[in-house]
Amino acid sequence: MPANLPPQFFALSAKLKEVKTPEEKISILEEMLAICPKHKGTEKVQKDLKSKIAKLKKQKPKKIKRETLYSIPKEGAGQIVIIGPANSGKSSLLNALTNAKAKTAIYPFTTQIPQPAMMAYENILIQLVDTPSLTKDSPPWLKGILKEADGILAIFDLTKEDLIENVENLKEILNNWGVNNKKIILLGNKIDLKKSQENLKKVGGKYKIKAVSCTAGIGLENLKKEIFNLLEIIRIYSKSPKQALPDFEHPFILKKNSRLSELAIELHQDFISSFKYAKLFTKGSKKPKIVGKDYLLQDQDIIEIHI
Repeated sequence: MPANLPPQFFALSAKLKEVKTPEEKISILEEMLAICPKHKGTEKVQKDLKSKIAKLKKQKPKKIKRETLYSIPKEGAGQIVIIGPANSGKSSLLNALTNAKAKTAIYPFTTQIPQPAMMAYENILIQLVDTPSLTKDSPPWLKGILKEADGILAIFDLTKEDLIENVENLKEILNNWGVNNKKIILLGNKIDLKKSQENLKKVGGKYKIKAVSCTAGIGLENLKKEIFNLLEIIRIYSKSPKQALPDFEHPFILKKNSRLSELAIELHQDFISSFKYAKLFTKGSKKPKIVGKDYLLQDQDIIEIHI
């Protein structure tokens, strides 16, 4: 039986000759094994790949953990890190949501370092960070970035037959790294291509996967709203008694369930001690409501503090 290996397999094979470290070689060999068709004609190929991986793991020196090799300063209303297997569409997702120009290619491991970019959602900016393909041998600094993130976008290729296995592998890695408690959105990319709907149905109710297409733009606007909701933040507009309207372009960003006292401290440390009352303006209301510093703020409240 012929092997019928896919073009990506040979692209990886060529890339394998260029890398030097055992970690890089293991990552590429594992990806070659993952995309290798599973049938009798490829049994020898699979066996050879597994043998090479085993030998390299024995040679691999003990690593000094360097989780802070790359540190991405947070910008905007929150930081979301994009992760996923090779060629799942991480860089394409970043480009589609932010208009960035992250490098993309049909071969895996195009992204070698974290790449941040800003996504506009209504009147705020949210930072997205593209990362290298996630494997068990990913560099320690990726673990460090995930620990600091406010949330995770995990993206998978819906055309892959081993979709469930890919999701479970990713969850296992996050669990081993101690970041399995992070808020996460599971994305299935390439919903516009054949087999995607069929593979998504196989997942059934086991995992909640949001279907999108980075190239066709399907589901991306709704995804922006889900990212905003994942952050669990609210936008608050503050105005002085002399202002007719607040600055709607630059809201204060607070966590959900924040009280008015927290906004007062954000505005000025002295406001909380000299606070008298505040006027609350909401959409549709003709007259403001008088509220105290224990008032539970809601998204897009307009607050006028009196001292």
